[in-house]
Amino acid sequence: MTDEPIADDPHARSSEPSPGTVSVSAVPETDNTWRLRRESLSLIDIVGRFAALPLMTALRRALLLSLPLVMVGAFAHFINVLVSLSLADDLPTQVSEAVRSICSTTIEGTFGLVALVAVLGFPYSFATLTGAKSDRYPVNPASASMVALSCFFILVAPDTIDRWRDALSSTHGLPAALAVAIGSSCLFLFLARRPQFRFRLRGFGADPLVGDLFSILPAAVATIAVFAMIRQAQLELGGPDLTTALSSLISAPFVGAEPSALIVATYSMLSQVIWFLGGHGANMLGPALHQIVTSAGEAAASGGGTPHVVTMNFFSVYSAFGGAGSTLCLIVALLFADREPSIRRLAWLSLLPALVNVNEPLLFGLPVILNPIYVVPFILTPVALSLLGYFATAVGLVPVLEHAVPWTMPPLLNGYLATGSSSGLILQLISLAIGTFFYLPFVRIAARLRLAENAKAMNALLVASESDEAAGGFKLIDLPGTPGRFAGTLASDLSESLRSANQLYLQYQPQVCIEERRVFGVEALLRWEHEVYGSIPPPITVALAEDMGLIDQLGNYVLRLACRQRVAWKGAVPADLIVSVNVSPHQLLNPDFDRVVLEILAEEGLRPGLLELEITESTSLVPAVRALEALLRLRNAGVRIALDDFGMGHTSLHYLRELPLDTLKIDRSLTFTSQGDLNEHVIRSIVSLSRTLGLRAVVEGIEQPEQLPKFIDLGCGRFQGYLFSPPLGSGPCLEYIRANAGAA
Repeated sequence: MTDEPIADDPHARSSEPSPGTVSVSAVPETDNTWRLRRESLSLIDIVGRFAALPLMTALRRALLLSLPLVMVGAFAHFINVLVSLSLADDLPTQVSEAVRSICSTTIEGTFGLVALVAVLGFPYSFATLTGAKSDRYPVNPASASMVALSCFFILVAPDTIDRWRDALSSTHGLPAALAVAIGSSCLFLFLARRPQFRFRLRGFGADPLVGDLFSILPAAVATIAVFAMIRQAQLELGGPDLTTALSSLISAPFVGAEPSALIVATYSMLSQVIWFLGGHGANMLGPALHQIVTSAGEAAASGGGTPHVVTMNFFSVYSAFGGAGSTLCLIVALLFADREPSIRRLAWLSLLPALVNVNEPLLFGLPVILNPIYVVPFILTPVALSLLGYFATAVGLVPVLEHAVPWTMPPLLNGYLATGSSSGLILQLISLAIGTFFYLPFVRIAARLRLAENAKAMNALLVASESDEAAGGFKLIDLPGTPGRFAGTLASDLSESLRSANQLYLQYQPQVCIEERRVFGVEALLRWEHEVYGSIPPPITVALAEDMGLIDQLGNYVLRLACRQRVAWKGAVPADLIVSVNVSPHQLLNPDFDRVVLEILAEEGLRPGLLELEITESTSLVPAVRALEALLRLRNAGVRIALDDFGMGHTSLHYLRELPLDTLKIDRSLTFTSQGDLNEHVIRSIVSLSRTLGLRAVVEGIEQPEQLPKFIDLGCGRFQGYLFSPPLGSGPCLEYIRANAGAA
């Protein structure tokens, strides 16, 4: 089913195989997609490393945990907007009021809990990312969340229900929640991982969790005490709670400020910084905007300044395309420049909420919040567009925004309605194009970084797939960090590919007989060409199938394709040409394995004697009596059995005694020999043994011309390797077989 990854072949050659001879066939140099190139990424690399820091990763995950709430809340907000528009005229009053009530309740129960989710999510993620199984003083991540939650309630502690709502919501409470979560988590984990702040408890309680929780009590008490003292100091000094204090601090620069280009730019930039840090910039700067608009009105009344340029809906019309950050521009840039289907799906999914200026799905889903790649365009694009709107209004290119429109009014439409002129719509179109242009290079940078991260993850998956170790019975999908998440994505895509069968295909590597001067067989090798990640190494494909319980389905799919192709070659290749298919140990343990194989042979119309099943010798089947019985039944039906990778495993002789074999495929690790070395003696013994037992011996991994005479001298006559041909598609393989029929 699989072979060694072509990209890892150190002896690969650069020219195409010559179909005119069996003895000389060059090996093409293949594109190693998943080996990282040694290139300087300069700023991109620095940004990527910063984004990968545990602190930044934990912050993003804390916000991502609230994504389901945000998506539901955004949808409720969208429905509420639809009901509030002309659609409501066609609905009975009771129905529209009921819908609005349901939407309002849903919004409060989703957006209203985002800060609480962040308080719980950050400590858990940070403890997980900074911990390791080998830690001498491990900390349960859930305990870090509980300590942070306690510190949050102590430090914020509003005195009214309305203030509690603000403290727990995404609009006002998120910055304070993140500040407390970061501070309490860092302090608690610092203390809990030191012996001075731990109880030494062994075998304490029936449940190990009891001991874990009691052991970190000193660290928890110390952390909570610190935040309690901070709160007491705040009360002693008569200061406001943390949420109110942050809001007042943010609005302070705009107190008494008159509207100007500098004030517009400062307000827009500060609002975007708040959004980038996870807060609701528009709500937190609401008092500041009110102050600016009031100052504009006073200036107009006194006859000074530029009257009424900045109104309450100025920023929502001229810079908040799709919500804060001009995220509609980002959506257009993603659809234009990013080819990854998951990103494009997210962009399309975010488009509908963005049309009513709800940007949370993209901010939390991409994510944009706390993502250093997008910090520059996210902050500066709205600033530039605000200044464009300011100067266009100041010089009279567009009318002043005198008509009030809801902030949820779709972009372009709100520009026309707010100005009462098509010039407002035209200015918005220009702004949308400029914003998209600003975002495009950063979208491409993000794609490059994602490709590099995927390459590292793919290499990690390749190493794990070829190892004998598996965490929790799974090789790949339980791996920690990015490799595990990447494996989960690939596993889902593999399941889809098996259903659609449009990315999985086979290549065939010829097996040649020097004595008969012809191709006597081909090995069918699975290939997966992913629509986004390109060629997936075969060991990863197989390991994912095993993890997902799809290995039987995948194996049967490969077997059917191979049999179908051999039938299609009927009359064009030698009548005794054998097609070999790898079989996994899991397939052999299936009680219906032999029946399924014979059914596929019958359905595809292939004679059993033309099929050879290859069993990997390096994977022990002892004491799989059921597998041996299935192989024996297949052997009696005429199917050939080959033992792959023979000669290096500890079960070689056992298999020779137990399995009904026809072919021994000598392990490629034995093909690198020198005159008189141990490998040469092993190969000579295997060839002699195979002749004694009446078995075919096939040498794998022949890559260099100087290898061939040595193996011929050792008595070998059948070979498979890049010296003769790499794996080929069905068409080129047929041409190779026909061109090398009886070649010298």
